[in-house]
Amino acid sequence: LLQHCVTLATREVNILQESDDYPNVIRYYFKENKDNFLYIALELCPASLSDIIEAPQKHPEISATPNPKRALMQVTNGLKQLHSLKIVHRDIKTHNILISKPNNSGSSGRSLATSQYRMHILDFGLCRKLESDQTSFLPTVHSGGGMAAGTVGWRAPESLRGEVKLGEPALDISSDGTPNSSVGGNGSGSGNGVLHPGVTRLTKSVDVFALGCLFYYTPARRLGFLQDSSDRFEIMCREPREPQLMALDTGASDVVGPDWHRRLDKVSDYNLGKFRKYDGRPVQDLLRALRYQKHHYQDLPEKVKRSLGVLPEGFLSYFTERFPRLFLHVYGVVSADPLLRNDAMFRSYFDSGGD
Repeated sequence: LLQHCVTLATREVNILQESDDYPNVIRYYFKENKDNFLYIALELCPASLSDIIEAPQKHPEISATPNPKRALMQVTNGLKQLHSLKIVHRDIKTHNILISKPNNSGSSGRSLATSQYRMHILDFGLCRKLESDQTSFLPTVHSGGGMAAGTVGWRAPESLRGEVKLGEPALDISSDGTPNSSVGGNGSGSGNGVLHPGVTRLTKSVDVFALGCLFYYTPARRLGFLQDSSDRFEIMCREPREPQLMALDTGASDVVGPDWHRRLDKVSDYNLGKFRKYDGRPVQDLLRALRYQKHHYQDLPEKVKRSLGVLPEGFLSYFTERFPRLFLHVYGVVSADPLLRNDAMFRSYFDSGGD
């Protein structure tokens, strides 16, 4: 092998050895040099994520029991594991995510006993490891003479626009959004799949973590976030209005329409109007209505309960189906404001160690 290729292969082996203890990174067994070639033995997997998306009929056993949420969580967990080692992958795509068979024994070293298929990140040819004091690095010869590293069509849009340094771990997170949209959407890898009711097309930069909340947060957790947000906004000063309240109602018509009362069914809306008046234009008043009906759910008339649905899933769906941008909007306001993001009320929602 050329010395350049030897260096690349050796670096990949070193990365594989360092990350071998992590369940969502491909398992490394051993290497062997023979006749100027380096052979690397990795865990045998029946298919890649790309295979399942593009030709599901060739892998009926895997395709018959899809679980997009679990798959996306495992891929994201694999990236978290690599980033904890200060490793930036730089080429995340569905082709570089393998799917291993269920292991019911858990007897193969680090492997966990599981009846589920498991996602594994592989191909570290373009990856770079940051030094302990580094947060980014300059382009290399492997980046196309200064172009962003990675595969065309899968590169992070921020790097193509020059909005992020080429060696930042954020590149992996944004690239992760592309295979995520393939799994959760139409499989095109273009980010145009249906990720969630009402979020059908990623035409602008969207906070990947916020989309992750839609996938990974349980209905109870999402409902709790909206309720806590309402509680927090309610104690803010209205005269003069605090900046956070102004941010919450910026673009309100895009979130709740010209009058959110019109999107509610008559039974639920009539019940709300019996106790207080709600302005149908601000987002804050919609959150108030949601909070009121959540707090007093057990005391509501049975016909109103049937209309709203069962807590938490049905109740949350009642509002998110009518206002599909509500969660992302409120999340964006809270996460963008350091005062709110670090508030004790919201800290658990942004703690990576939370559920």
